Amino acid sequence: MTTSNTIGRQARRGRPPKPLDPNASRAARLGAELRRRREAENLTLQTLSARIDYSPQHISQVELGRATVTETFVRACDAELGAGGALLRLLPAVILEHAGIRSARVAARRRADTHSDEEDEVQPTNRRGLAEAGATALLGLGVTAAPAAAREVDPTLPEHWDCLLAILGTHDAAHGPHHVLITVRRELRIISEHRQVARGELRVALMRVEARWSVYAAWLCEDTGDLRGRAALLERALHLAREADVPDLIAWARARQAQWSDPPRAIRLAEIGLRTPRAGAHTRALCAVRAAHAHAHVGDAEATERMLVEARRLAADDSAPPPLATSAPLAEHVVPCWEARCWAALKPATGVALYDGILRAWPRGQTRDGGLYLARLARACAEAGQRDRARTEGRRALAIARATQSSVATRELRQLTIILSG
Repeated sequence: MTTSNTIGRQARRGRPPKPLDPNASRAARLGAELRRRREAENLTLQTLSARIDYSPQHISQVELGRATVTETFVRACDAELGAGGALLRLLPAVILEHAGIRSARVAARRRADTHSDEEDEVQPTNRRGLAEAGATALLGLGVTAAPAAAREVDPTLPEHWDCLLAILGTHDAAHGPHHVLITVRRELRIISEHRQVARGELRVALMRVEARWSVYAAWLCEDTGDLRGRAALLERALHLAREADVPDLIAWARARQAQWSDPPRAIRLAEIGLRTPRAGAHTRALCAVRAAHAHAHVGDAEATERMLVEARRLAADDSAPPPLATSAPLAEHVVPCWEARCWAALKPATGVALYDGILRAWPRGQTRDGGLYLARLARACAEAGQRDRARTEGRRALAIARATQSSVATRELRQLTIILSG
């Protein structure tokens, strides 16, 4: 007897397929798209199961948004249903959603554990959470084929690349830049190929995406020691941001340039970014802290404090978030981190006290930057004459720098060695 269509058989039994709400979650959106394409091909769950070697029950649970999905499963469905990558492009958001749920559960368990003595420690290797669940599975995932014509450019690609950038940024923050940089360079090439073919608003959207990825890639180059690549990527980002007319990206690229320049040039670049017309208050705050840091390095305490006050004011404004790869509380975390760096340059003992406060409340998952700020704390301790503590904090920072392979943290530790040997 031939197998009839599942929907028809269920209808005769009075059990129509359970309705799907693609807006309920990212997993539900993927499930609804999977069911739509399966039904369009007139395939039963059993028939698709036989073709992709996954059970009908698993496929059904994925369609209902209830099962954990893997790249292997989605890739098999995408190929069998002729989706041309449409199902794969929904996967990063699903992985990020599932990882966020797991991360929240872990955090809840940790809050319930009143016997933990390690909550204030920055752990170099064992806090994987969101990054381990999401990005490591995605380091080989992405769009692979360049389009031949504008009509072939999927309009959902900007959203896909925004989501993938967030996942990669989270992985980098937890584990370091080296594996991520390979993926980012590959995706940048593919984004550029699509942008060159696209037209109209979609082309502008892809220019925005490419500029944002370029600024992030510049940071990865900085943290892997590729200073020439860093400069070229920032120039590329500025060019694209100007052509697409995205003020926040223009200002953010200027802030990054300022961060990696000598103090006089850094002041000029940061203030150019700060004056970028129509840039959001939060992005301009990132320019202000970099101007403050440059003033601190030339010993101008008055100008430093003036820029820090401006940064605090801007961070407190109601504004769109800056175009960072990963989000971070601006007023509560980012600005205080830069304030500590400024005072460490002006008055190391004050910097030590500020670093201590910041590290006690360091965000989970930010292992790489936690190690970097431990290195900066160690250096401030050495400059404040606290040499024994500088060695202790330096050893902790070194363990994390080795685990994350952060060139920026390694450079800070080299400076620490010079100070301690002097």
